Amino acid sequence: MGTRTTVVVGAGAIGASTAFHLARRGVRVHCVDRADRAGSGTTAVGFGTATAYRRFPKAYFDINRAGIAEHTALADELSPARWWHRSGTVAWSDEESFTGYLDLLTEWGCPLRRYSSLTAGVALGESVAFPAGGPVAMLPDEGWIDAVDYAERLLVEARSLGATVTLGTAVESISLADGQLHVHLADGRHIPADVLINATGSAADDIAEMVGARPFLGPPRRSLIAHLLVDGEPLRHILRAPDISIRPDGPGRVVMRSDRVDKLLPANAGADPELVKELLDRAARVVPLLGSGTVRDAEVVAARCPRDELPSVGPLAAVPGYYEAVASAGVTLAPVFGRLLAEHVVDGTVSGLIAPFSPNRFGHELADSLADHG
Repeated sequence: MGTRTTVVVGAGAIGASTAFHLARRGVRVHCVDRADRAGSGTTAVGFGTATAYRRFPKAYFDINRAGIAEHTALADELSPARWWHRSGTVAWSDEESFTGYLDLLTEWGCPLRRYSSLTAGVALGESVAFPAGGPVAMLPDEGWIDAVDYAERLLVEARSLGATVTLGTAVESISLADGQLHVHLADGRHIPADVLINATGSAADDIAEMVGARPFLGPPRRSLIAHLLVDGEPLRHILRAPDISIRPDGPGRVVMRSDRVDKLLPANAGADPELVKELLDRAARVVPLLGSGTVRDAEVVAARCPRDELPSVGPLAAVPGYYEAVASAGVTLAPVFGRLLAEHVVDGTVSGLIAPFSPNRFGHELADSLADHG
């Protein structure tokens, strides 16, 4: 397809990855974000793990596994990679079906180590109150991500390959003229583009509307995420327990969230102190040393993803030149999205990994014509 000018809207984990992979394939890339710092939106406030745990269906599991492998490969290539921490995930459940789920992971080719509740503490070297019975699983390939560092590093690499990165400037409108998409920025500039990639996460419907595409995001998913200051390093692995998920965040810090606490969040409210305490109490029941920690900050994150909760990645047939790259597991998927989108833009290659998540599944209808937005 030759060299093409591509505008990537969004400089979070997915946008930065896409800009990097396009630039290394020789594409003229402009990456634009309204924020002053790369990755300062949803990328910065999410739980930040590279994981395939509890990812369904099989196609979604597979692309998350591919994302983990891409993180590992990029970390080797761009060493030192401060963003990548291959800690492994340790998981257990109070559901009777958990053993069957571990069997399914093995069937799907996921590296997995199993321990009894009696041997897990010794084998994993954790200060963790493991359950009295049932299996404990270790997924050794997984890890946690400093997502802002990742986005910033990938944009540094993209710039070194010739990409233009514009932060602190919003996209004001998008029009079609002379067979190209024209991206009009709030500072008065406009960028003619053959391809536009919408990697704006929770704001993706706004960009979709500008190009005349259908909306595709679901309602906000609200999650209470707390950062805790602790003595030493009481946690080496990501923990997925029934009541709580906890991960390391560097020396003296951990991050935690809970599906069960999230269900208690009142609508449109911030971080209620009682629920923050509930989160901390649940964490202390799993890792008792966390009971003496100090909450550094807690925030209710309201993120939006495609309405079927699966990624939307690839071209939208109704709008030539327009692509989407939006997912709830964006930190895990960012490097594989970037590589596969670059392959499609440059070579027209459609990977089987992203084919099940085509934006076209949400319909081809246009909200308005591009002429109405010009």
